[in-house]
Amino acid sequence: MRHKIVLMTGGTETLEFFSLQLKKGFEALGYKTFLFDQTTEEESAEKLYDFATAYDTILVTFNFDGIHYETSLFNMNGVSIWDERKIPCVNIAVDHPYFYPELFDIHPDIFYEVSIDRYHDRYMKRFYPELMSGTFLPLGGTSLSPNGDYKKMADRKYDICFTGNYTPPEVFDDAINRLGDEYAMFYLEIIHDLITNPDKPDDLTMEEHLKKAIPGITHEEVKTAIPNMIFIDTYVRCYFRGEVIKTLADAGFKIHCVGKGYDKLRCKHPENLDMNPDELSYGCLEALADSRLSLNVMPWFKDGAHDRIFNSMCNGAVCITDHSKYLDEILTPDENIIFYDLKQLDKLPEIFENALNDTDKLERIQKNAFNFANREHTWYVRAKQLHNELLKFL
Repeated sequence: MRHKIVLMTGGTETLEFFSLQLKKGFEALGYKTFLFDQTTEEESAEKLYDFATAYDTILVTFNFDGIHYETSLFNMNGVSIWDERKIPCVNIAVDHPYFYPELFDIHPDIFYEVSIDRYHDRYMKRFYPELMSGTFLPLGGTSLSPNGDYKKMADRKYDICFTGNYTPPEVFDDAINRLGDEYAMFYLEIIHDLITNPDKPDDLTMEEHLKKAIPGITHEEVKTAIPNMIFIDTYVRCYFRGEVIKTLADAGFKIHCVGKGYDKLRCKHPENLDMNPDELSYGCLEALADSRLSLNVMPWFKDGAHDRIFNSMCNGAVCITDHSKYLDEILTPDENIIFYDLKQLDKLPEIFENALNDTDKLERIQKNAFNFANREHTWYVRAKQLHNELLKFL
């Protein structure tokens, strides 16, 4: 069994944070680890060539970091260290695969794709059947108080916290109108369909509308067309993020928003939004550890989870989230989670008011959720799952 793991740092801050959490998990499992710092690429490459000998190393990366753009990892003939030394590359895509079509086409020789949503995995098997499917692996949570000494509800500063950025719908106007009125109408029909039917996966909805507009469209043409509409994914997730937060703010709830863009959210009572736009991953955890309720609005992961849910649980904030098939399988309403429905946003104020007025129930959910997430959904558990389901067979 290979006993060395390479992880990437120095790129996107969130992905670096995930890598650092996995590092702790892999080392606890007995692996030797190496952090490739993309900000000091040449120096890191020299050290990597000493560390990663043939047949004993695995790259575990997020969003293709280390696989395509780091020129220091390729020799004069354009062959990467991964191919040259027969090193498997395990890529965890934290977005839908349709964000990366050109990267899948130039993958390393030994390549495994890990999906954080089961619909993403199905998409990969349909459109990239030649690639090795790694496993389904939701993102993990990180606790600032792994021993359970998190703050009690009465001692927490914020009633409601949301961690994540916001982009207003008008930002997407150029993308929607870029090819003229006919295409704009086509894109808006898909957006309307997803907003009206928020349980639908967006890739299947895009395909449905493509086949309706072009009855003879081929499988390959669908594969090519869908990545050209990725702005629809961002539009719809930001639309609901804005609607949920606006509904609560206009109903009188104070919301601590950790992320950028909330100064652009149009609501009647912006004074109810406490904005903190500059925090990174650790700051988000600190905010959750000081909040009674953690609001989650799922990205368009309809059969997966988001780390915001498990981070909330791991830090003693009771998470209130919309549904996904996977969440409905693993979570128990009013025992370790509180659910709401994107089709019934008018019920949000009642849900949040009832939660905040029942401290005993909140503390029970807090305890159950903390124990559940720290047992089954931390990054250490994800490292162990990767080891058991994939890495020990490489």
